[in-house]
Amino acid sequence: MVSGVRYDPLPLGIRCFKFTTGSSPPRNIVYKCWILALTFLVYMSYHMNRKSLGVVKSTLHGNTSNNNTDGWAPFNSTKDGTELLGYLDTAFLLSYAVFIFACGSIADNVSLRYFLTVGMIGTSTFMILMGMAKYFNIHSLAYFVIMQIIIGAFQATGWPAVVAVIGNWVGKGSRGLIMGIWNSHTSVGNILGGLVAGAESNSLDTWGLSFIYPAIVIGGLGIVVFLFLPTNPQAVGLPPPSQSTAEEDEERLIKSLQHHSDDSDDEGAIIRDPNSIPAISFWKAFKIPGVVEFSIALFFAKLVCYTFLFCLPDYVHSIKINGTQYDSEKSADIATFYDIGGIIGSIICGLLADKTGCNAIVCIVFQIISVPLLYIYYHYGTISMAAQLGIMFVLGFFSNGPYALITTAVSADLGTSEAIRGSAQALATVSAIIDGSGSIGATLGPYITSVLTNNQDGPNKYEKVFYVLETSAFIAALCLLRVMIKEISKFRLRSDEESEIPPTAKVQYSLIRKNSDHRQ
Repeated sequence: MVSGVRYDPLPLGIRCFKFTTGSSPPRNIVYKCWILALTFLVYMSYHMNRKSLGVVKSTLHGNTSNNNTDGWAPFNSTKDGTELLGYLDTAFLLSYAVFIFACGSIADNVSLRYFLTVGMIGTSTFMILMGMAKYFNIHSLAYFVIMQIIIGAFQATGWPAVVAVIGNWVGKGSRGLIMGIWNSHTSVGNILGGLVAGAESNSLDTWGLSFIYPAIVIGGLGIVVFLFLPTNPQAVGLPPPSQSTAEEDEERLIKSLQHHSDDSDDEGAIIRDPNSIPAISFWKAFKIPGVVEFSIALFFAKLVCYTFLFCLPDYVHSIKINGTQYDSEKSADIATFYDIGGIIGSIICGLLADKTGCNAIVCIVFQIISVPLLYIYYHYGTISMAAQLGIMFVLGFFSNGPYALITTAVSADLGTSEAIRGSAQALATVSAIIDGSGSIGATLGPYITSVLTNNQDGPNKYEKVFYVLETSAFIAALCLLRVMIKEISKFRLRSDEESEIPPTAKVQYSLIRKNSDHRQ
């Protein structure tokens, strides 16, 4: 077998379907819809399992309003209980951040289907063991930390693999919108995870089920992945999608028409077999133009998003909204409005990126707007329930949009860029570099929150945390300024080149451009 080329046999479930029906399943569009739906459910289940700990924190720490004054040792200490819970967040996120770099390289060289199956079954197993601590009466901090480290390692298998699968199936020109819609799995998983875990989180007798129920979901979907996930079109006899945008095709066309030359050679280079080129090295992937800038930007953007993911239910629980303080279950329900806003924001952000071709500019605008929204949410979100939900929704819209765009469409675009000749073998590695960098920020966010809020009570408990979040959102925007300048220069250059097309070639240019838009 050629080094770097994955061998992924047709899944057993697809083969059985062909055998029982006597014909192949419907082609292309149906396969793509199936891939998008299945990978949506797959990563939704990953995020469902990440939500459990954040939801049960108040129960483990002890909550006098719920008559759970004792909490669960060792997290019920009034002195350092919050800090110990922060250790669990840090253990998970640090493990995830470390292992995702290795997982990206591994995923580029093995069967993505096998890789995902192992990760999902592993996550399920150790999430169940985490929940069983309640029924085995385990109170060892070391046990909880070790479980979180192992869960983090298995969770790291998910993102590089699903992005690589989507990149194999979805062409570059339509990724922003499609992956913006598809990336709502993050928010849907957070919402469902909050609801499922929240239903059992209020009682010391049932908090273990908050881990077990999501574990069953991801374990079951892991079996579905093993049986029914073709990881690339070639596995089912379909051609690979185009790995160029309409703008890139247009640039080739303009240069061709300027010189009155045939563009057939360039067109032939647009579509390549993604498995015909060996996997590239980690260092070469790191040097792809734009990877460093978007990685650092995601560091700060994900710090903001994951602080909300892990700490928003506890923040809502700690404040009084129009004079009323809500229990952990109700607080988890309220916090879902941040994720609902994130779903809409991810879609709109992806659509704008597709229409403009300027990923960095779109991300910068969203991040800059989120800075004053963070201030407004903290200072005015407690006025009424309408203010709390409305501002939270808008904040989720603007803060989640760039995070979703960078981790999905931007990662896939860079992983199939001209700098590496469109090798799909770089998809998982590039997405792992970008998301791994973001995950380091995601690790710091909840840890900083636990340090700043430890031994703090009252309405100002999270004041310093919001200062950190506002600063992080602003820095995330600054990190993309150089890429933004390149996008503006590229846009101007394309306009200048278009004006140089000979008049006799303008009709041909108009027709081919229209065909290019339809192809995308």
